[in-house]
Order: sequence, then C-alpha cells, then structure tokens
Amino acid sequence: MWTRIIALLAALVLAVSAAVSRADTVVLKDGTKIEGTIQRELDGSVWIKTSIGGIETVQFILAENIDKIDRTAKPAEEAKPAPTATSTDPKPRRAGVPRGVVISLEGTVGIQMAAKTLEDIIPILEKEIGNDGTGVVVFKINSGGGLLLEIQKLSDVIHNKYKPKFRTVSWIESAISAAAMTSHCIEEIYFLPEGNYGACTGWFGALQAVSGEGLEEVLFMMEKISARGGYAPEIMRAMQINEPLSCTIDEKTGKVSWYQNEEGAFLVNKGDSILTFTAPQALKYKFSRGTAKNLDELTRALGYQEIDWVGEVRPGFIYPVSKAEDFMLAYRKKVTDDEARTQEYFVNYQQAFAAAAGTQDRDLRAKFVGRARQHLKRIESMVRNNPNFALLTWGMELKDWERDWLKVQEEELAKLLRN
Repeated sequence: MWTRIIALLAALVLAVSAAVSRADTVVLKDGTKIEGTIQRELDGSVWIKTSIGGIETVQFILAENIDKIDRTAKPAEEAKPAPTATSTDPKPRRAGVPRGVVISLEGTVGIQMAAKTLEDIIPILEKEIGNDGTGVVVFKINSGGGLLLEIQKLSDVIHNKYKPKFRTVSWIESAISAAAMTSHCIEEIYFLPEGNYGACTGWFGALQAVSGEGLEEVLFMMEKISARGGYAPEIMRAMQINEPLSCTIDEKTGKVSWYQNEEGAFLVNKGDSILTFTAPQALKYKFSRGTAKNLDELTRALGYQEIDWVGEVRPGFIYPVSKAEDFMLAYRKKVTDDEARTQEYFVNYQQAFAAAAGTQDRDLRAKFVGRARQHLKRIESMVRNNPNFALLTWGMELKDWERDWLKVQEEELAKLLRN
C-alpha cells in the first residue's frame, strides 16, 4: 500500500511539474518575463492568461514590446493550415474593386478611443488594404465624448497618417462632443439613419462648462480642425457655444453658405442651445455625404458598385471584422478592464510591497518582492497600453511617470532585496 501511495504522489509531483513546465513565457525587450498560457496571437502580438494570487487575467502584449516567446505548444496561428502564398502584400483584388475595412471607434475619447491605438493599427491596415490611397477606411463612430486633450492627437493621426494612405471616411452612429470634434477633420462624413453629431460643449469639475481663455483655445483648435475637413468654422462653433447658425443653398450649384446669424434662408440653430445634427438635418444642409443603414448602402454612397470589405463575418456585427478591427476590439476590452480594476491593481501592489517590507525572512521577502513586481508590471502594462492613465491617475505625462514613479518603485523593490 505504501509503495502504491508513494508512486501516486510521485506521479502527482511529475504532473504538477509538467504543468508548470508547460507555461509559455513571453520575454519583453526590457528583460521582463511574463509566464502563463498564450490564448491568441495576431501579427506578433499575443494575449496571455496569467495568474496572480489565484486571480486569472488575460494580458495583451504588443508585438513591438516582445523580444522572444518560449513556447510549450505550437502558436495558435499554426493550428490553422498555412497559406500557400508567401507574399505579405494584400490579397489580389478584382479589377476596379477597392478593398475596405470598418474600424469601430467607441467608448470614451482618450480611453477606449485613443490616438496611440489608431497609429498602432496602421501597419495592419497596410497589409490588409494597401497604402496607395485606393483602400477605404471607414471609422464607425459611436461615442458620447471624452477628454479634450485627446482631440488634437486623434486629429493629427487621422489627418497626417491616415488620409495620405487611405480614403478615410466617417460613418456616424452617434458622435457627441469630443467624438464629433475628432471626426471633424474627415472630409467625408456619412450617417446611419439614427445618427447624431454635435453637442461639443467642454466640461470640467462638477459639470462646469469650459469658459474664458480655455474656451477660446478650444474654439481656435476647432477652427483649425474644421479647415482640415473643409467645413465652415461656423458649424462647429454653433456646436460649441450658444450662437445662431443659418445657411443659404444655391439652387444651381448646391453650394452652401453659412452665417453666424439668422440671415440665411434656412435657420439651422436658433442660438439658444447647442447644435446637434440628426442624419436628415446633416443631409439636408449637405454636411453629410449620405445616409446608409448597411455596408451595401454605404458602398453606393461612396460611389462604388462594389467594395471588397476585408474580414470575417461575425454574429452581432454589421460589417466583416478585419485584423485591424480585431486589434481595436482587443484594445478596448483590455483598457476597459484596466479602467475598472485600477484600484485593485494598486491595492494588490501595495499589499505585496508592505508584506515584503514587513518581514525579516530573506526568502519570504524575496517571494513578496516577486509578487509586488508582478503587480507593478500589471500597472505598467495598463499605462503603456494607454498613456492617458498616467495623466488621469498620477497627473503626469508618460516620460515623467516613468522617471518619477515607475523607476522609484523599481528602485525601492531592489532596495528591499539588498537589505
């Protein structure tokens, strides 16, 4: 009996050891090792499930931050039949048929909708639809606004990096405040039938409207962004402050002339409220290029008989999900999770740090320092995924946060081990 028990225990130890040895290890360029089980991979980026203190989470790591991956199994992508083509160029298209993708911009501007992520997916888009200007990128926007500080960053990425490479358009489900201000640099704006666009008043603190010098700065910023999109500045101004807006439409040419008063033939906004366009209003006053309830209608509104919409069909989506959109969806999931669990990350880190500082046992201290470093890496991952967390949580720009907080914490942990 004892022989059998010992054999069973030995087998159990071997099984546990094998389970531990089967952990995947992602080595970052800064030397950090993240152990867990890789769940998904996309163009070098990975989703890895880790466990800290018995709590399992899936961490997303950008390809650009990865030095190497030590695997225990084949990559997820290898499980599928390898493509026969060796070229990294986009798949051949039919003559005269452009490729197109839909990229959803949703959530809070500056958090779920950020300039850094739009820039990160450009290489993926170039592989999917090319970069010669024939590919179509449709930003499907559904956002109630967000951080004023992100508007200029988003506008710069869209205007300077998207428009030279792709035909870039907006498809508006709901673009309120900072979301409308972001879209305003795009010349081609289309609406869903229920779409709305405007209400761009800035707020701070206890719902106090931005005023004075701050308001003037935002008004001036949006004048410049209006010029990028080719829109009369009077339109966005009426969306920001209570001023009347009217227009006249030339019957022969269709040209619209805008006035910051009530003298035009059409009174668009009385001036006692902030302007918000509905889809019919935007079309009537030629602010939008058209209204489309699905991709077929949008394709025709864009002037094509056909567009090769890249991606896979998924339940719940009215458009195919491309690799770039898949990246965007994963980013939003992670940043939303980080936003909800920020306090938890800090509590876990502080508890592990305090435990390490409070014990004289060197081995136990090393264990707690290791745990604290894991929690610190989770905080770092949150900030690097969206640097706005550094500003919102610490009141610091990323470079200052790295120097004045992250580096200090790393030095304190190293000091605990030395002592």
